Amino acid sequence: MRGIDVHRVVIIAGLTSLMIVYAVLWARMLASHEERTGSDFISAYTAGIVAQVWGGEQVYNLARQQAVQEEVVGFALAPGQVLMFNHPPFLVPLLAVLMSSNYVASLVRYALTMVALYVGMLAIAWHLLLRDGWERNARWIALTGMATFYPLFVSLLNTQDTALMMLGAFLWFWGLVSDRPRLAGLGLALTAVRPHVTLVLAAPFLFRRREVLVWFAVGGAVLGILSLIAVGVEGLKLYVHILLTAAGGEFYGMQEAAMVNLVGLLWRLAPGLGGGAIRMIGWVFYGLTIVFLCVLWRRSLQVGEKQMAWAVLLAVLSVPHLHYHDLTLLVLPILVLMRQVSCLAGIERRRIALMPLVASYVLLFGSLVQGWRYDIPYCLMLALGLALTRSEKVLRPMADD
Repeated sequence: MRGIDVHRVVIIAGLTSLMIVYAVLWARMLASHEERTGSDFISAYTAGIVAQVWGGEQVYNLARQQAVQEEVVGFALAPGQVLMFNHPPFLVPLLAVLMSSNYVASLVRYALTMVALYVGMLAIAWHLLLRDGWERNARWIALTGMATFYPLFVSLLNTQDTALMMLGAFLWFWGLVSDRPRLAGLGLALTAVRPHVTLVLAAPFLFRRREVLVWFAVGGAVLGILSLIAVGVEGLKLYVHILLTAAGGEFYGMQEAAMVNLVGLLWRLAPGLGGGAIRMIGWVFYGLTIVFLCVLWRRSLQVGEKQMAWAVLLAVLSVPHLHYHDLTLLVLPILVLMRQVSCLAGIERRRIALMPLVASYVLLFGSLVQGWRYDIPYCLMLALGLALTRSEKVLRPMADD
């Protein structure tokens, strides 16, 4: 009689328990009018409906947005209570297609669209691991761990457009590691759904691999034209106004104290500094991060995977506006770490492949313990940074077990 494969049992039990938790949370959100209308999706829904009813030029009109949201929630909103749609205009045509008068059906269609984009991200990860010679079982373990990564689920539960940013980031990474600057630049352009993240990742290419920046500019120009077509000149002006309002950090839904970046950390550790001082420190740190990465790019003998992983980690910490669902970005440094560690002799790849699943459990556990939800992510980022910097010395003991 064969012995029990403990490794397989642990994987199956871990993934099954995660999926049960996610299914329960998703079903509860759909069943609750308060939860589904209180999620970030309402801003995307608002943009789609405004575009359908009043045209693209009115998408960033706050009065129009408030009218739609009051219809959805069923009561009058207080002044400034509208959850502003502050995402790029090139998303508007897609939102106009996906939304209908049925809020729940629109939410499901939108979520399925994001799932499709995540599938594209996972396909890139599969290709990279296959190219590295990973066994089929190890690839499946790694990909199911990435697919069930806790912040990724949070992005779907909040029905955010994080998936588009992740697809762009993985295309950027794939293009760089395969020496295809066109793919890297165009992928980087897709991350413009989070402009603050894009700037951190793009600026260093002023000093190395400038061909990536050229194709990023091409992709950005295409998205800019699509934005102009979608909302017109007046719509773009309103969009810039909303961005400036968002930069102030005080509009409804910003919740700076719930962020998982430096700004959020300062709000939790030193609220007495006040919003203005905290935001100023955050913006200064953001600028210094960009300068640091530019210097790093320029002085490095080559721009490799570790530099890219560090750029993502620093982007997560430094961007002025970043919430929990954006921690999905950590999938990329985890992938880099898995590829780095797999080069060490004596470590089974099926053990390395457990990294995304372990990270999910760490984050999920932290979110369930009062007071830990916003602390654990920093510990995870620190651990990833340490492991990426000294992967052989830190992780070599795994090979000796």
